[in-house]
Amino acid sequence: MINRLALYLGLFIHFAFVGIPCHSFSASRFVDQLNKNVHPHNGAKSRLFHQHLNEISRSRPSSPTSSSSSSSSLRSQILDFVEPTTGVKVKLLGAMHYNPASIQLTTDTINALAAEDKLGSVIIESCDIRWNSTLENKFIQSALQSEMRAAHDLGLLYRRPVVLGDQRINITVAQLKNGAREAMTDLIQPWNGGWKRLFDSIQTAREEAVPFGSNFLGIGSFLDPKLLLAAPVSLIKYPMSYFVKSPVATAVVLSVLVLLSGDEASANSLANEELGLPDMLVSLLVSALETVVFARIFLKELLAERNEVLAFNILEQCRNYQSKEERSPWIFFPAADEQSDKSTGAVYAPGSVTAKPEEGKVVVAVLGLAHCNGIKKILTENEKRFPLMS
Repeated sequence: MINRLALYLGLFIHFAFVGIPCHSFSASRFVDQLNKNVHPHNGAKSRLFHQHLNEISRSRPSSPTSSSSSSSSLRSQILDFVEPTTGVKVKLLGAMHYNPASIQLTTDTINALAAEDKLGSVIIESCDIRWNSTLENKFIQSALQSEMRAAHDLGLLYRRPVVLGDQRINITVAQLKNGAREAMTDLIQPWNGGWKRLFDSIQTAREEAVPFGSNFLGIGSFLDPKLLLAAPVSLIKYPMSYFVKSPVATAVVLSVLVLLSGDEASANSLANEELGLPDMLVSLLVSALETVVFARIFLKELLAERNEVLAFNILEQCRNYQSKEERSPWIFFPAADEQSDKSTGAVYAPGSVTAKPEEGKVVVAVLGLAHCNGIKKILTENEKRFPLMS
């Protein structure tokens, strides 16, 4: 049925996003020079560096006022707050992946912070496996632009730490399999408390991953006109990026979705016959059960559990930028300590500098819109923030 095909297709699109190597954006054709440790005082290389810098400067807002006016309608995709344990400012940029409006918002925000010398670490929603795999595909890098690549390239340009802050894809895939197995097991055991466990897990994951309130992004952030007008680009590039990387796997998955939706003959026969009440009830029940399983996997494995990893990596970067008064007084070798990375387990992108203690910086994280509220909730709570990381 059409409704069932739409449901499966929606699930496939989100899985495709997680499974694709990463999101790609060619912010500069000169970034390769930066990866080769180009120094601005090295002759011909210096000219390339400054030429690239001038290109970026032309797109940089001349003042905070002009920046605000140029993307005022997209400011609703940004969450600004202070991480309470370090006192460091955090800026979460919510994006619709591959959306040109989100790419522009990311570029404008990072450029503005760099112009004010406030840019700290740049954290992107990708892992080393996905990111490194994408680097091997030149088509994805050049043609399939994304806000993640924009943030990465600008971070390298400004010599700021670029952190691959997402959960590794192999762990996510394993958790998705376990989550689907648990959901199906609970679904077929209503007499054994399975339905209660399933709905309780959905409710808990929803509260953790998608909190509501005046301090979080609202529905207007997702329905922004500029974002919606450019949404077709995202819808095209999602499956395209996956197809370019794994054409055979994509074809297999799409074939399975078509088969699950029923063949054309069945659809025509249903159209020519009146659907009886029992058939309608069965159809509604199947659709409802499919939706429940999808909600469980989406909210828990794809959002809540990955939110915790992303939030943990954001917090670890904040430790590098807290004021000296906030740092531990038990430092026996302060001179050496001030030069070392304070974060734990950070995975930096290839070519990125390593973070070091500085003050007055803002930590920027470029994330999917659906992640922002849950991550802010984790970072602004003082107790039991990272149960999965302990």
